[in-house]
Amino acid sequence: MQKRSPKKLTALGIALSSVLLTVVSLLTPASLAVELKGGFEIVQLADMKWDESSDRVQQKILYGNPADEGLYIIRVRFPAGGTSRPHFHSQDRFVTVIEGVWNAGTDASHDMAATTPIPAGGFMLHPAGAVHYDGSRGGPVVVEIRGFGPVSTTSVDIQP
Repeated sequence: MQKRSPKKLTALGIALSSVLLTVVSLLTPASLAVELKGGFEIVQLADMKWDESSDRVQQKILYGNPADEGLYIIRVRFPAGGTSRPHFHSQDRFVTVIEGVWNAGTDASHDMAATTPIPAGGFMLHPAGAVHYDGSRGGPVVVEIRGFGPVSTTSVDIQP
């Protein structure tokens, strides 16, 4: 598969793909809340069963698997004040804020005061190999992350 440069994506193309992938995420077999005729399935945010193995970040795979080849869609929930440590990914990731105000940092400082706040409905591209950290500076936050696997995540030491 040919990898396209993020610079070649248009704002309209990004918006349309974001809407399409969000719709797909609500109609996937991994979403077992409501089954409709024709194989459609819908899950509501309030009905999601989250992986709560971490006190800083919880996640739910909606479609595919980041470890496998192909499209994956996950939801990530940060509790109030929850953050990720600096890290990067081996593939581009596309993030849409679903609920709350998500704060994104684009270096290895882990300085939450230096992050950019992105409210619900906002979108951010995480380019492959770009160090970042993110999370909540206030209330709970839910983001949806889309990408193509397999993808790996590499932690980075905090740099003052």
